[in-house]
Amino acid sequence: MRASLFLLLPTTLFTLTTSLAIEKRHNHAWPKSIRSFYTAVSNRLSTIAPDTLSSLTSATCNIGNPSMPTIPDLPPVTQGLTLYHVAIGRGTQNYTCDPKDPNSIPVAAGASATLYNTTCMSSIAPLAMAQLTGSALSMPTPKGNERLFPAQAFVSGQHYFTGPAPTFNLHTNSHNYGIQFAGLLNKVPVPEQMIQPDQNVGKDGSKPVPWLKLSSSNALSDTAPGVAQQALSSDGSPVEEIYRVNTAGGSPPKTCDGMKKDFEVEYAAEYWFWGR
Repeated sequence: MRASLFLLLPTTLFTLTTSLAIEKRHNHAWPKSIRSFYTAVSNRLSTIAPDTLSSLTSATCNIGNPSMPTIPDLPPVTQGLTLYHVAIGRGTQNYTCDPKDPNSIPVAAGASATLYNTTCMSSIAPLAMAQLTGSALSMPTPKGNERLFPAQAFVSGQHYFTGPAPTFNLHTNSHNYGIQFAGLLNKVPVPEQMIQPDQNVGKDGSKPVPWLKLSSSNALSDTAPGVAQQALSSDGSPVEEIYRVNTAGGSPPKTCDGMKKDFEVEYAAEYWFWGR
C-alpha cells in the first residue's frame, strides 16, 4: 500500500548530520525525549542506503508492513483491514468538575487536537516514531496551522468531538481525506510499568490517557445529520477502525479539588486509521 509522503524529510536528513552537535549543545536545555528523538532518527537514517533515502523524498512512500504499538487487552485490528493513515495528535483532553463538590471526580468532556501526518515515518523510522508523543508533549501546544517540532510533519487535520462522538476531520486546504465519526469499542489503561516520567507523563504530572479502539460502525447515526459517517481513503474504501496508542499526558487529577468548572489537560497520542 502506498500513501502520500507528508513527513518533511529534509528536517530528518538535516538531523542525520547535526544531531550529535545539537545534543551536546543543548544537553541540558532540551527534554530527554527530544534528544532521544534526534538520536533515534539519526541512527535509523544511517542504515538506509542512499538510493533508498532518495526515494523517500519522492511524492509517495511504501508503508510496507506497519507494526502498530499494542498493550495487553487491546483487541487487534480486524482481519482484512489495511493501514490507511497514521497521525500524531497534539492538543488537550477536556474535563468538567462540580465546583460545589471538591471530592467529586472530573468528568471527560471531549478533546481537541491538531493531527500531524506521520504515515510514512511509522514504516521508515518506527524507533523515532515511538519518541514523538513524548517529544510533542514537551513542546508548547501548536496554534492554528503551526507545525509540530521536531517532527515537522504536515497537518493532517483536526480531532474534536461532535456531540458525544470522536471526530477526525482530515479535510484541509491541501487535501481531503474525509471526516470520520467514531464510537468507542475498547478502552485500556496504560500499564503502570509503561508510565515513565521522562517519556509519557506531562509537566503537570498527568499520566497517559488510556489506549483506545474506535469503530465507525459504532458511531451514533444521528451525530451529524447529512454528513457521511465514514471517511473514504484514496481508493474509495472506508476507514473502519481507529486506534489511539502511545499516549502521553492527558489524564485528569483524581478529584476536582482546586480545579475550575471546565479545564484542559495537555496530551499527545498516535492515531492509526485502518480500512479496506
